[in-house]
Amino acid sequence: MKKSAILRKKIMERRAVVVPGAHDALSAKVIEKAGFEAVQISGYGLAGSYLGMPDVGILQFKDLLEITGNIADAVNIPVMADLDTGGGNAINAAENTKKLMARGVAGMNIEDQEFPKRCGHMSGKSVIPSEEMAGKIRACSDVRNNIDPDFIINARTDVFAIEGIDEAIRRC
Repeated sequence: MKKSAILRKKIMERRAVVVPGAHDALSAKVIEKAGFEAVQISGYGLAGSYLGMPDVGILQFKDLLEITGNIADAVNIPVMADLDTGGGNAINAAENTKKLMARGVAGMNIEDQEFPKRCGHMSGKSVIPSEEMAGKIRACSDVRNNIDPDFIINARTDVFAIEGIDEAIRRC
């Protein structure tokens, strides 16, 4: 069974699936060895371990995709990728989704920040219009539906820190 199908099945069981964050293949192997069912790639962890810098959009997408693929290859459990802003507009996000799927990643997170982005827990964020984000989600979903319907797309918003809970709820 594909890792994406395994992850989708676990999510559809409607129970909490604890998914610790990894920053490289070794940390993902430790997570797997500890008995967790899936691993989440930490964008902040990737930037920190690869560049020694915070997650502010400096890590190039080619590096993000390569490291993510190496992590997915290293473990037998599903891997959720951190696709940040998708790498540009809806076309870029769709292409990067396709690349993640080709590397055997089970799912991804994508956020609504403007580029250059800042890690979700950092101040100074700005977000794209909700219509633009919806277009990115549709483009990624089209790729998913054509290649692997089990692939998980987790879209998130960082608008709460900027405009409050009402706008965050509206976007969701």
